[in-house]
Order: sequence, then structure tokens, then C-alpha cells
Amino acid sequence: MQWIDIRVFLMPKIKIKGVSKMEFLNIAYISKVNIASLNGSEGSGGNIVSIKKVTNSQGNEFVYISGQAQRRYLKETLRQLGENITAVNDRGEPDFGDLNEKIYAAGKNETFNDLGLMYENFCDLDLFGYMMPKGKRRWSPVKVAPMLSVLPYKGEYDYLTRKQAVKDETKRSGNIVQIEIDTLNFMRGNILIDTDKIGKEINEYNYEYTQYLDNQRIKQRINILIDAIKVFNGGAKQSRNLEDISPKFVVAIKQKTGNPFLLNAFNIDENDNLNISLIIEALKENTLFIESQAIGLASNIFKNTEEIKNEFNNLGIEVTNVSQALDTIKIK
Repeated sequence: MQWIDIRVFLMPKIKIKGVSKMEFLNIAYISKVNIASLNGSEGSGGNIVSIKKVTNSQGNEFVYISGQAQRRYLKETLRQLGENITAVNDRGEPDFGDLNEKIYAAGKNETFNDLGLMYENFCDLDLFGYMMPKGKRRWSPVKVAPMLSVLPYKGEYDYLTRKQAVKDETKRSGNIVQIEIDTLNFMRGNILIDTDKIGKEINEYNYEYTQYLDNQRIKQRINILIDAIKVFNGGAKQSRNLEDISPKFVVAIKQKTGNPFLLNAFNIDENDNLNISLIIEALKENTLFIESQAIGLASNIFKNTEEIKNEFNNLGIEVTNVSQALDTIKIK
């Protein structure tokens, strides 16, 4: 791994008791899938590569991308934007490269000696938490819901050939492999950011915290995470099924509680029309807890684009593009 922009100073610790003001960033969104195999499942036997799916009470299957996979994709996206993320050593512990000897206590890789240096230089352990082999752990300020397809899986496959090495070149052959793929679908996702936990080590029993990053650095970290969500990318089989999972429709909210209340509010019919009434109903029901809200929409995704804009404009909410909507919840 390449280590860049290493800073070797320790931010001053500020020991504060109690709980400061809570603020959450709730980012609910829809991505458009063309042809994808984004999250592999366990093999089903034979030459079939499955993707992860769940089944509803009517027997319809829906494709999903696990929260674990998305967190990995987000870390890689942050790395693409110039942030440092940790590697993992053969004992399952974070590997800080050249800073191992400064961050870990001497001879004890399960014990941190310099948390300030770790928080400053490695965004992933601050944003996504960690659990060390001998019990040291941190809450994750970033919560991720599994992405779930809006329309049912249609049972479609792609094919590839696995060549076999043989001594006799006249007997060359290969096995045909079936790859399950999701096609012409939408996926809904939700990311919730507990902004008050970032840059701080939290005691999970009494909620006291030690702050390791100054307020300006905390703002920068939150904002680059939002930028990463704008260009969110990753997934399995990308070498030949490259897919864009970044938001194409987003509702970006600053709110007082950690409830992802839009998680079940996104529905799209078989004609690619977004159901706006469900979203509006959820927003109205949670008005008391919403501090600000913004809607972002990419062109040529839904058939009822103009209806979407008009309905939200009637509520006094301007519909912008996705990037502008996400910018509204950045920490100023």
C-alpha cells in the first residue's frame, strides 16, 4: 500500500464528559444498474457463480449488496480521493506501515500507544470503526444499509470459459461457467453518518469522549466522505461487468435522530416511474426531526422526471443535481 501525506504530530486531547449535541446526516439514494454481478454469494454447486439475493413472501428474489461490501467499496473510493486507509496484517490487526512503531505500544500490536496519530492519518478506523483481536474496539460513526434491488431478479446469466491446463495441446478444453447477473434494475441504499462521533474516541458505557482531531479537521473528514458517496464505486466482476453504483436520485437530510426513515420509502414501478408520494409522506411524518433537506436527481433515470421536480417544488424543495444536493449537508 502507498502511504501519502503522513503527519507525525499528535493533536491535543480534549477530555469532555457528557454528550454534546447530536446531529446525523441521512443519505438515502437510488442507483441504476445496467448489467452487474456486484456481490458474490456462496457457490450453489456445479459451474454456477451466484449473486446475493433475498426472497419476499411472494417468492420473488431481490438482489442485494451487503453492508460489509459497501463499506469496503467506500474505503476504496476514499483511497482514490487521496485518503489513507489501513492494511491488515496476518493476525487481523490494522497495519499502519511506517507508523506501526509510533501508533502501537512497543511489542504489543493489539494496544494503541498513539491514537491521535492513528486518527489523523487513517480515515477508515475513524469513520468505520474497528475491533481488535483482544477486545479493543470503536463504534462506527458511518452506518450502511445493504443495497437492495427495487425490481425482482429476473434469473439472467452471463457466461465465461475457464481454461484447463493439459499436457496434450490437441486436447485443450475449458469449462463453461454461468454467472448470475442483475439487469436493468434499480438499487436503493441508505448511509447514516453520526457526525458527533467522528474524530473522537467514545466510551460506550458513559459516553465520555476524548477528541483527537480539531474541529476543522473533523469537518474536512466528513466532507470528503460525502464526496466519496458522490462517486461511490466498486463491486465484484468489475473487470468485465463495470457498473456505476453512485447515487442517481438522493434525499440528503440533516436530522436530530439516527432513524433511517426513508429506508422503505423508495419504490419504482415496472415503467420506471418513481413513487413520490411515499417519500413526501415520510418527510412530512418526520418534520419535527429534520433540520434541512435537499433532493438531487440525475437526468434520464426515471420516466416521470418532470413530475418529481414539480411535486417537490410544490413543497418548497428545489430539485437540483445529485452533487449539489449532497453539498448542502457538508459541514460549513
